[in-house]
Amino acid sequence: MELGLWKPTAPPKALAKRHNPAMLPFHWLTQTIALGLGISFSPLNIALVALLLLGPNPLRRCSTYLGGWIIANGGALATVVLVGSRFSWAMQLGSRGQVLMDLIGAGALVALGLFQLTPAAAIGEESWAMQLMGQLPELDWFPLLGLGAGCALISPENLVFYAKEGGMLLTNHTSLRGDLEVGAVFVAVTTSLLLLPPLAWLLSGGRLRQPLSRLNDWLVHRAEWLVGVFALVLGVYLGWQGIEGLHQMTLGAAALT
Repeated sequence: MELGLWKPTAPPKALAKRHNPAMLPFHWLTQTIALGLGISFSPLNIALVALLLLGPNPLRRCSTYLGGWIIANGGALATVVLVGSRFSWAMQLGSRGQVLMDLIGAGALVALGLFQLTPAAAIGEESWAMQLMGQLPELDWFPLLGLGAGCALISPENLVFYAKEGGMLLTNHTSLRGDLEVGAVFVAVTTSLLLLPPLAWLLSGGRLRQPLSRLNDWLVHRAEWLVGVFALVLGVYLGWQGIEGLHQMTLGAAALT
């Protein structure tokens, strides 16, 4: 019987892609910042934070609300990664899954952005915001924690951002530490704009009651179009990524024939 040297077999393409990051650091950072800002750029939630600073125990109540927001964003991203990693078909889809996610997300964001620019969206959100803010002073710390988490998870566009960021981590996974570092950056960016009112409050020594009140009024009544425009911009960005992915898939199929 002839004995030959043992040669290690090449890993499947899906596993090779899983453990061989193809994304440059600048690329993942810019995408993580863009998606995180898509969540953080929420006039209603910024207004809620500003309003909490105008009531009793401002920093404690504000920190409780932001704690719920942070827990929800981190938990949603972790859930996407953990659930996605358990489905072998998601790994086999590879770039096709990413292209499909980009195109579906782009369509959802463009539709949402166009809806936000309509008068019906402005009237509905203003009414809901006023009812919520009327009950805000009565909420204790535990309901505030739940409110922060709920406001993060109730927005349909946020679900698109969680899926997109989680898909990037699944496709370009290197290690648990790498996933945690990217996830920490993502969660920090999702909270960045909501931290501006309390930071301004601290720097001013609590002397921003009138400016915060005016900011709160403007965000509740006149900021819907900003959300619409921002959703359209991110929708175009995801659409461009999807079209670029389709182009790369076409080139790959042509090279195999």
